[in-house]
Amino acid sequence: MKTLIYIIACLSIIVSCTYHKATLISPSNSNTTETPLNTDPTGAATETTPPSQLACATTASTSTAICFDSQVLPIIYSNCAESGCHDSKTRAEGYDLSTYNGIMKGVNAGNSSRSKIYSEMSSGKMPESPRKMASSQIAIIKQWIDEGAKNTTCGASIVDAATPTFTKTIKPIIDTYCVGCHQTKAAQGSVILDSYAFVKNYVDNQKLWHVINYHVGYVGMPQNQKLGACQIEAIKKWINAGAANN
Repeated sequence: MKTLIYIIACLSIIVSCTYHKATLISPSNSNTTETPLNTDPTGAATETTPPSQLACATTASTSTAICFDSQVLPIIYSNCAESGCHDSKTRAEGYDLSTYNGIMKGVNAGNSSRSKIYSEMSSGKMPESPRKMASSQIAIIKQWIDEGAKNTTCGASIVDAATPTFTKTIKPIIDTYCVGCHQTKAAQGSVILDSYAFVKNYVDNQKLWHVINYHVGYVGMPQNQKLGACQIEAIKKWINAGAANN
């Protein structure tokens, strides 16, 4: 009996010495003394990104045609297909704009002027006030429709993941995928991302990094379409370089 008790005690000591619970640094546990999974200044766990996707800044197509999955769909998701409006559950006015087929219900391929989606956007009727779409986004929708409104799949948009700047790299990503729901006069969840100052705030508290990576304990954003590896890498490098307003 003494031998059995001795063996159990030894095993307990070994287990307690070898077990270590890794944790992510986040605003809610930033004072913890546990060791994070890595030493990334963003406080996130190491992300494994395929090398081919990291090279996206040098693999851009010379085509000027608008791509549905990387240019049109994110804009419509952010401005129209959110919960309570034209998502698959609410289907306001009978329109589910969360899929290509649903979007095509309001599109006359090849003719933007006769497409309800474009006319509603260009007239300012949709999204409903006080939300507002950027003129550049409306122009993308118009061009896509006039080009035939094809269901093209090109993957994540090509961005400069090697030397990203806020103006040329980060802001366009935020504008396309986030600002539709998170603008000053219509901020879902009280989150505003339509200026550098607001974006920097979410960089400083690490929430931006956690939500775009869909980390446990955070609501992943964008909700309908996770950013591509190249886009996430660009944001990571920008943050690690100081998140400057450059």
